[in-house]
Amino acid sequence: MNDIKFNKHQQLIIKKIASGEITDISTYLKTFDLSTYRKLDENDILNRLNESEKGNCYKRLKKTFRESNQLLCNNDLFPQFVPNIPKLEDFEDVEPTIAKNGSKYTVVVDNSTKYEYDFFDGININNSFSDIKEFLTIWQFLKLEGLVLEVDKQLSKSDFEPFFEYKPINEIKAYVNSQLETFWDSYKRLTSPKKYKVDINESKSLYPNVKTDYVKDFRNYIDYYFEYNKANELICSQFICKQIYGNPELDAFIKNKFKTREQINFKWSLIPAYLALALTLGIAIWQKNDNSDIIKIQQQLDSIQQAIDNNNPDLDKIEQQLDDISKSDIYDGSTNEKLDEMIEQIKNYKDYQK
Repeated sequence: MNDIKFNKHQQLIIKKIASGEITDISTYLKTFDLSTYRKLDENDILNRLNESEKGNCYKRLKKTFRESNQLLCNNDLFPQFVPNIPKLEDFEDVEPTIAKNGSKYTVVVDNSTKYEYDFFDGININNSFSDIKEFLTIWQFLKLEGLVLEVDKQLSKSDFEPFFEYKPINEIKAYVNSQLETFWDSYKRLTSPKKYKVDINESKSLYPNVKTDYVKDFRNYIDYYFEYNKANELICSQFICKQIYGNPELDAFIKNKFKTREQINFKWSLIPAYLALALTLGIAIWQKNDNSDIIKIQQQLDSIQQAIDNNNPDLDKIEQQLDDISKSDIYDGSTNEKLDEMIEQIKNYKDYQK
C-alpha cells in the first residue's frame, strides 16, 4: 500500500468517520453538503406553456357525451348503424394542461427490490462524482490498513440518488457541438428538438375540426433533464450495500498525525542508522585531518536529519543525500557498510509500500 498524504479536508473526513458521523456514501454527501436538491419546476413549466400557447383555446368532449352507434333501421337481417357524431354543443372549452409521462425513473436492484423516483417530487443530486471517488479512496485505504470495520447494511432509496445527474440542455448542446462527427444524431435532436405529443385516446375521425390536443408533454417546456448514470453505480457497487465504523486503531492513526504504525516504526528505525552513519563519517573525517569536506558533509547530514524528523520523511531526498556522500572523497570501506545498510533499509520499505 502506497503512503497517502492526506490534505486537511481528507483528514476531516477521517475524523468524522472515527466519530461515527460518516458511515457511507449518503452520510458523507450529507455531512459536507455535497448534493443539491433538484426537481422539475411545475410552476415554471406551466408559465412556459401559457407563454407558448398565447391564449389558444382547446375543446374536449363533455363527460355526458357517449361515443356510440345509433341504430338507424331495426332490420333483423340487415341492421344499419350510424356513428354518433358529436355536435359543437357536445364540447366544452378547456385550457392546455401538462402531462407528466416520462417524469419517473425506476432503479431495479434485483427481482424483489425496486425504487421509483419522481422528478416532480424532487431528488438529491450530487454536485460532483469526483467527491464520491475521493471518499471511496479514503474508505479503501482505511479498510486495507485495518482501521475500520466494514459491515452490511439495509439498502434504502437514498442510496441510489447519488447516481442521478442534472443535465442543463445548454451544457449538452455545447458538448455535442464539439463532437459533431461522433454525435451527429444527438446534435440534430438538440438543434431541432422533437416535439413530444400525448395521446389522449380520443377518436379524432369522429370529431369536428376543433383543437383537442390540449394535453402537452412537460419535456417541451424545460431546458434541463435528469439522467441516471449506471456506470457510476457500477463503480460504487461494492460500497453501496456497506457501511464503515472506526476502531481503536483509527483513533491511534489520527492521534499519530495520520501515520500508520508501519510508517512510525520505519521513521524510528532510521534514527539509529543515521547516528551510526554520522559517527562513522565523523571518524573518517578526523582520521584524514582534512577540513575541506567537513562543512559539506555536515550540511548533508543536517538535510538527512531534517527529512527523518519530518512527519512524512522524503525517502527520495534521503537517498539522494546518501548518494552524494558516497561520491565524496571520504567515502571508503568504513562508511561503505553503514551507507549500504541505510540505503537497503529505505529500499526495502519502499518495496513494501508498493
